Amino acid sequence: MKKLWPFFLLILALGITSCAVYQKTSVVPPLEIPGAKHVKMRMCAPCHRESVASFEGSTHARISAKGMEKEGLGCGICHGPGSLHMENEYEPNLIINPNKNPEVCFRCHLDKKAEFRLQYHHPVLEGLVSCSDCHSPHGSDARAWTVTSLSDTSQVCFKCHPEQRGPFVFEHDAMREGCTICHKVHGSVNDKLLIARDSNLCLRCHFQTQRDSSSFLIGDSAHTGRMPEGSCFSGGCHTGVHGSNFDDHLRY
Repeated sequence: MKKLWPFFLLILALGITSCAVYQKTSVVPPLEIPGAKHVKMRMCAPCHRESVASFEGSTHARISAKGMEKEGLGCGICHGPGSLHMENEYEPNLIINPNKNPEVCFRCHLDKKAEFRLQYHHPVLEGLVSCSDCHSPHGSDARAWTVTSLSDTSQVCFKCHPEQRGPFVFEHDAMREGCTICHKVHGSVNDKLLIARDSNLCLRCHFQTQRDSSSFLIGDSAHTGRMPEGSCFSGGCHTGVHGSNFDDHLRY
């Protein structure tokens, strides 16, 4: 038993150290700007009152370690130290703007950077859109898709894709589930950011029934000779995948 004491003391020391470090640091090391010092969040409030007020209850604030604001690292976690920015009449080039540099977000969201490197992706790395076009980092909503600025995921998509919103006379039922029932959000190996290729996507909901060894049904309609012509939406049949004003089978 005596031989185990050094081991127990080591575990205890590591635990105490971990707690002490956790109290003073954020999820990632704070950003730095040469010659600048971090300022407390309340110093940012006169110009950014709305952002500061909403940030206090936000997801990003909750996952930051305790003691962050005491160390003057509130806004600086993502924007860097703000002293030079304030001393030079709020010069925008003396503060870090994540809207122009997604690498700030990727410091924590490494998996999203990998998704943006897939063949089909939203052009964030190319600088054509930014993370904040879809996400509000100061937002307080803590549901799935936690920091989206709008109450419905699909509403975020419709800002750039209004033609898919409808209303349609005949609406694809999947639209009620939201865009992410068929599409990846950041990047995909499939065209149009689809979560599965070709008809495999549709067959996730529209089950295929084998009638015999050489024919099958989808719903109550025979599709044996149709499927080889292409996917459900590229073979000339169900081209109105989001909805149609002419046909209840989503044909244009």
